[in-house]
Amino acid sequence: MVMDSRLVIAERIRYVAREELRAPVEARLRKLSSSLDVSVKLEGVSSNGFMKIEVQGSDSEIFTELIKRELGLAPSDLSEVEVHDNFKAYVTKIDQNRQSIEVQIGPVSAQFKSEIPRESLMAQLCDGRNILVDKIARTYCIQEDVPLLVRITFIDPDHRHIEAWISDDQISRFDQWRRQRFHRIIAIGGFQDQLREAIRLSKVERDVIQLEELAMTSHCLVCKLGTDAPGVIAKIGRYLSNFKLHAFLPDRAEELRTGLGEPR
Repeated sequence: MVMDSRLVIAERIRYVAREELRAPVEARLRKLSSSLDVSVKLEGVSSNGFMKIEVQGSDSEIFTELIKRELGLAPSDLSEVEVHDNFKAYVTKIDQNRQSIEVQIGPVSAQFKSEIPRESLMAQLCDGRNILVDKIARTYCIQEDVPLLVRITFIDPDHRHIEAWISDDQISRFDQWRRQRFHRIIAIGGFQDQLREAIRLSKVERDVIQLEELAMTSHCLVCKLGTDAPGVIAKIGRYLSNFKLHAFLPDRAEELRTGLGEPR
């Protein structure tokens, strides 16, 4: 039986032009569908930047599961969101007045305000200590357009409001980053080939030991032990004008968590 479905992938594209987007995205989709009886068409992006695809073929259900596991699926409307659901979200704003972090979890966030409250951030990242959201966000690189795994904790349809905590998987990732002691650079706004070329041109190949994908246009550069991430950013930044670069420093995260020292 031929199946036909439309999916929204949990990939939010903001800083890549449409003509630059199509080829790498279609190549990624072809790779995922290569052994399956499906045809996949990229339909474009939602009003708030999430990729939409059309899938046809007898293996559509299998392909949908692959997409869910590899890239994540995003909810189009509130009927697809339940308390305790986990999604890959994207930060849109550090709200100083509300002391919260606004996120987009999919096209549904164009109609519903979605946010992580300060209380949950303090409980999960600061051992309950009273820390301002801006300081937490800077320390953990939870900045605009950075992908973040979240768990839905509260839905208020009447006031068009969704609340979330950081998911267990994301907390485990942060804990691993903190314990491993490597400086990291969170790079937002393009594809890995651009980062690799910037690393080559700036001659920091020995300083960057690994390149991890957080989302298709969001990446984590792992620096060699003892290498200073801000120093690497200074070198590669001139070749990455379309990227936003943030430094994750394990010592700062440890200080924020324990209170032994004061992150600047």
